[in-house]
Amino acid sequence: MKIKLANLSALVLFILSIAFSIYKLLNEFDIVKAVYFYSGIFALTFFALSLFFSLFKFKITKDFPKFLGFYAFFWTLIHFLNYFIFTKSFNFFVFLKDTFSKNLEFSGFLAFFILVLMFISSFKKFRKISKVRKLGYICFAISSWHYFISAKVPQLPHFTFILIACLFLLFKIFKLLKKRKKVTFFTKSLQAK
Repeated sequence: MKIKLANLSALVLFILSIAFSIYKLLNEFDIVKAVYFYSGIFALTFFALSLFFSLFKFKITKDFPKFLGFYAFFWTLIHFLNYFIFTKSFNFFVFLKDTFSKNLEFSGFLAFFILVLMFISSFKKFRKISKVRKLGYICFAISSWHYFISAKVPQLPHFTFILIACLFLLFKIFKLLKKRKKVTFFTKSLQAK
């Protein structure tokens, strides 16, 4: 029951993010710019929460990484479609040229590409590529970098997401090293016997 309530709270948070974005968009002059901002912020926020609950596992929030990851992908898709439709006018050649010649576009596309693979791998038919999910922390770091370089003058939120990305990477590396040390210790103790 507690798990269902926790999952429901994640859904409510997602619905509130949509409602808040719609409310803000109704009062904006430049809607395309506003969609960039809100979709990007909510994509990063849900992605960060997904990775947090993946890194620090709690019994009550065991489904959070999956749900929050879906919500992050939703906002990322909105962000990408806004870019491709309104900024690049559905022009695939201009999109490719800019993607591979500008740091901002390249970092955004790389993060989007990894997220698409992670999203696809969450379905049973594509379990074979599930190892791509291990790139989640790197993808979040790239996404945070994308947000950081999008600002002409980075502010506190830009630095905050970079800091969170670095902390997540450090924790993940620490957990991997700790796990590897246990495995090495276990194999050495077996060999000694």
